[in-house]
Amino acid sequence: MKALMAQVRVELTLFRRDKTVVFFSLFLPLVTVAFFGYLNREGQVPVLPVPSVVEGGNLEGGVVSYPSFVIAGGIGMVVASAAFENLSTALARQRDVGILKRLGGTPLRVWVLVGAKAMTAAAVTLAQSILMIAVNVLLFKAEIGGSVFWGLAVLTVGILTFTTMGIALAGLCPNADVAAAAGMAITLPMQFLCGTFFPLDEMPSLLRHIAQALPLTYFVEALRGAMLTGGGPGAYVRDWAILLGCLAFASVVAVKTFRWE
Repeated sequence: MKALMAQVRVELTLFRRDKTVVFFSLFLPLVTVAFFGYLNREGQVPVLPVPSVVEGGNLEGGVVSYPSFVIAGGIGMVVASAAFENLSTALARQRDVGILKRLGGTPLRVWVLVGAKAMTAAAVTLAQSILMIAVNVLLFKAEIGGSVFWGLAVLTVGILTFTTMGIALAGLCPNADVAAAAGMAITLPMQFLCGTFFPLDEMPSLLRHIAQALPLTYFVEALRGAMLTGGGPGAYVRDWAILLGCLAFASVVAVKTFRWE
């Protein structure tokens, strides 16, 4: 555990030193969500209520303000970007330049390195989530009427799932350039098609079918449900099952493909 926390401090230091990564990880998603929130600040979005938990909540007729709706989508953007654009590319680059090879010659264990990177991604995502919620609540009067517990549970599972998928992607890609291109190709469709900024029901049929094949759709749906209605695994069985299934599959791929050089 001591080695793990020491490695986390190293990873956070490296993250803070890279201003470009800090901007794209923290401020770009925040500006994007604030932009959409401002454009649609008077809009309302229908959200399917969960009857067993809506009573006494802030939902009225299953309709929420757009700033309330878009928070979960913004957090989904951060999670996907941190995993597929930042983590996978950085891990592949460290392998290319020999950093992982040198680390492999030290007592550092694989689980410590991977765990530290996952915890760093979790810390960045949590910080961004707090900023995103604060901006939407303070500027656009967004309401969070769900469950903090289930919201954190979904966020934890989502971070673990997408972080593991990012590590698996780095193992599958031969070098950092391929990892960066693959990460962008995976992330870009998810950031706009998975119910992040617009309800899936309002999208054309073709785009809905594409969204249903992307794991971020189920993370955003479960997180939005937890934040707005308090729905837990019992209310979003399919979403939780798909996220946990992706986590299990990505874990196997990550273990099989991880290499120090």
